[in-house]
Amino acid sequence: MDGISIVTDSSCDLPQAVLSQYGITLVPLIVRFGEKVFLDTELSREQFWRLAEKTPPFTSGAPIGDYVTAFQQLVERGSRVLCMCLTGRHSNAVSTAWSAAREFGDRVTVFDSQSISYGLGYQVIAAAQAAAKGLSFEQVVEAAKSVRSRLNVQILLDTVSFVRRGGRADHFIGAIDRAARTLNIKPILTFNTGELKLANLSRTCERGLKRMLAELSARSPLEELAVGHTFRQERSEAFADELAAATGFPRRRITVFETGSAIASHSGPGLIATVAVSSAQPQASG
Repeated sequence: MDGISIVTDSSCDLPQAVLSQYGITLVPLIVRFGEKVFLDTELSREQFWRLAEKTPPFTSGAPIGDYVTAFQQLVERGSRVLCMCLTGRHSNAVSTAWSAAREFGDRVTVFDSQSISYGLGYQVIAAAQAAAKGLSFEQVVEAAKSVRSRLNVQILLDTVSFVRRGGRADHFIGAIDRAARTLNIKPILTFNTGELKLANLSRTCERGLKRMLAELSARSPLEELAVGHTFRQERSEAFADELAAATGFPRRRITVFETGSAIASHSGPGLIATVAVSSAQPQASG
């Protein structure tokens, strides 16, 4: 049986060690500051924020040629390719990858994660682990679908100016914007079948974190759990401690990470997010 290779985009926020462990191919998104254009992977966190202080960042998907190059190298090696992208509801990554995949027939399949950051990352890891076990292509896809169906992403924003400017939440940003301006309200966002939705509003970040903690406690037991942030390392570490105590999930297994440029461009500083995968429930016997 031919080998199975996983391709994904840089919005997944997975560290290089994980990408290398499973031989995952990364296609970088694009970050723009005025006339300056960078690959998402080119910028360190410090470089990104230094540039963002002077010029508002914008993002775009990778060009079709980058996907074609990635697919061609893997197909020529004898692999069947599963390309896993950030949500197609807020990005052209899925459609661009599909356009590139047409050149390769059934050797390349594109998968919409309906998520971002570790929400995509956990699906990528599940698929890569299934491929490493020698499972069939259909089973590898099912492993990703299983994680996708049990995924919960919560995003607490300290500011709405970045998400407003990026245009990814135009369908509800007006109401949030008015509340944020007058009452300093902090929105909590989530995903529903790949679309960004308003889940809740809190007067303070601390109240928002309590709401997120209660949501995850209700979803326990958990299979995976991560805390993402922008410029909130210390508070995120403390929040991970609180999550471990409330959910019973081992603290050593909670990944705390700072999001990359692609996500930070739309969230701004002060974001704290949780990404959780509920444990698979055993099927009832008939």
